[in-house]
Amino acid sequence: MRATAGWRPLRSRATSSRRLCRCTLSDLRRTNAMIDTIYNNRYRLDAIIGEGGMAVVYRGYDLLLRRQVAIKVLRSQYASDESFVQRFYEEARAAAKLSHPNIVNTYDVGEVNGSHYIVEEFVPGETLAALVARENCLPEAVAVRYARQICFALAASHRADLLHRDIKPSNVLITPDDVVRVTDFGIARAMQASASPSGAEAIMGSVPYCSPEQLSGERMSAASDLYSLGVVLFEMVTGKRPYTAETALGVAMAHVSADVPNPSAQGVAVSPDLRDIIQKLLQKAPADRYQSAGEALSALRRCCKHVEEEADEGAAGGDTPTAVWRRRALKTAAGDLPPAAAPAPVWQMGRAVGMAAAVLVAIVAFALVFAAQKAVSRGLTLPDLTGKSQVEAIAALHSVGIDSVSLKQRTDAAVSAGLVDGSSPAPNAKVRPGDAVVLYLSAGPERVRVPDVVGKDVRSATAMLSAVGFLVRVSAPVHSATVKQGMVAQVNPPGNATLEKGSVIALSASLGPLTVHVPNVVSMTDADARSALSRLGLRMIANVMPSVDIPPHTVVDQDPAGGSTVDPGATVTVDISGGPNAVAVPDVVGMSLDDARSSLEQAGLVVGRVAHAVVTDTSAGTIVSQTPSAASQAPQGSAVDVVLAVAPAAASPQTETSPGAAGTATAGPALPPVPNVIGMSVEEARASLEKAGYHVDHVTLLSGGPAGAKVVNTEPEPGATTPPGTTAVNLIAGH
Repeated sequence: MRATAGWRPLRSRATSSRRLCRCTLSDLRRTNAMIDTIYNNRYRLDAIIGEGGMAVVYRGYDLLLRRQVAIKVLRSQYASDESFVQRFYEEARAAAKLSHPNIVNTYDVGEVNGSHYIVEEFVPGETLAALVARENCLPEAVAVRYARQICFALAASHRADLLHRDIKPSNVLITPDDVVRVTDFGIARAMQASASPSGAEAIMGSVPYCSPEQLSGERMSAASDLYSLGVVLFEMVTGKRPYTAETALGVAMAHVSADVPNPSAQGVAVSPDLRDIIQKLLQKAPADRYQSAGEALSALRRCCKHVEEEADEGAAGGDTPTAVWRRRALKTAAGDLPPAAAPAPVWQMGRAVGMAAAVLVAIVAFALVFAAQKAVSRGLTLPDLTGKSQVEAIAALHSVGIDSVSLKQRTDAAVSAGLVDGSSPAPNAKVRPGDAVVLYLSAGPERVRVPDVVGKDVRSATAMLSAVGFLVRVSAPVHSATVKQGMVAQVNPPGNATLEKGSVIALSASLGPLTVHVPNVVSMTDADARSALSRLGLRMIANVMPSVDIPPHTVVDQDPAGGSTVDPGATVTVDISGGPNAVAVPDVVGMSLDDARSSLEQAGLVVGRVAHAVVTDTSAGTIVSQTPSAASQAPQGSAVDVVLAVAPAAASPQTETSPGAAGTATAGPALPPVPNVIGMSVEEARASLEKAGYHVDHVTLLSGGPAGAKVVNTEPEPGATTPPGTTAVNLIAGH
């Protein structure tokens, strides 16, 4: 085996188990003291299995699901640092987005008494860093196998628009079954969020494995993770990193500006194919590298197939190929002696015939294997992936040797959104490794805009909605003031909404405008008539006329007549009997309230409701209108409502405005709630309100109220708050 010639381990397992850890004595005591601690009544810490710069990793036990887990606990000195805590939780959120056989699963995250922790899948085995440190360099076939599995993990991460940004041997776990599991997504970032990192974040990864663009703070891409993979692959096959220097800054400068090293010049045998792959991965410009993990994976598949076939010899007994070479290396390291020199061969015809037969059998076997491989290559069948998730479908294609996979979306009502609903070529088609396959992901049912059919006849509207794929249901008709009777007045859901094809649309035809039937109020008292009309939303205007045979306050006529239809809010005019003693209403406009009261009492009438109005062309305290009007008839003893003029309120001082806000009124501060002035005289109430910053706009005297009536209510009500700048309060006075 050319790739593994001369390979033997340089360190024993006991030596590799020693670890250098920088921690204080108090840290060590604390971490050991946490053994047997139980988090969240569920996760028990059993033993320390690893330590990093930010966290300590424990082997733990999930008491609820009864399984081993790995529990990563943030170090105490970072628990109070918000940036470190945020990064700690970002690792959990980033890793939780991914589900792939080559990525360590994240189960839970939480905090207990100031200790922040992440619960992950427990992966038995060792890190790639420990393996390389023990064995110095790995056989080429093993390095290629591990690199391919790292590519699988990166492909899944990049499909989720997530960059790892810290690919290095210590973040790659190797299980006893030779499966690679990538971990530690602590500094992963979404691809669209990874442009132009700045400051310390730009070099948050491990410097010996960072790409030039990561070290220089430039935009990162999938090619950045592939550069780190190139460094790891270089170290696996040579036992050395591509760039070394006395300081981290020197290493960083070498990554940015030094020539790409040749792995074959490091004193180990590296095949030309693998050498070319490593050097392409380590190119300074991202555009010169492989542009996707799929491209790198295809190159690794083509590389060193003969080496893999040799590495697979002897593994038929159930051991993995890597386990085979590890066992061979251990035997060599144990000092197996070379066999004693054999005696000079003696020519025998039987031996010659046997050797010729063996050679012939080997040639025939090789031909059969080669033919079988060709047949398999020609007869590869594309599996049916319908209904599978994106991750499952791509993993299935990779497992049969198809690496070039692209994704497209299309609508499909039969397959849930996000699942595969077909492929190109179609399922069960014959394909060859290297062929491109398109996976179609369902976007769910097709969505269609609802046409605007308001104002159209029901038949035309139904046809329009059915033509674009909707089901139509005709609902109860509704009144409409704007849509002609019989036309569509209401659509639910409304027009221009976007719905799934096949949704149900309800149509309601118009009944025309809503009308009110006027009740017959003739022979009712004026109070009953007003109440009956008000319940239907109608207004009433009353005219009083003398009558010798109809009791006072009785409606004798109405317009419109009872049974008529009118619009809501219409006015009904009624004639009311003033009785045989009806009197003419005196003209009190222009009088003071006291003079008006005397004049009405002399005519057998009383002052009714007193309203106030701000009038600038009449003296304050003067009546400006009355109801009923002067000279009209009114029953003796009935009330006359008047409107009393009040002076405008004094203008409140204006807050000086800034030069830039000239002409803009500035609202003053909000006032306290309206004081409770109920029970006070009008003058007392006015004084109390002005003390609180309010002013009385007008006073309404209830019908029959004396001149010195007390306040019975205010508008706004007592205790209410007013908008800033609003100071007016109306008083209502009565008995």
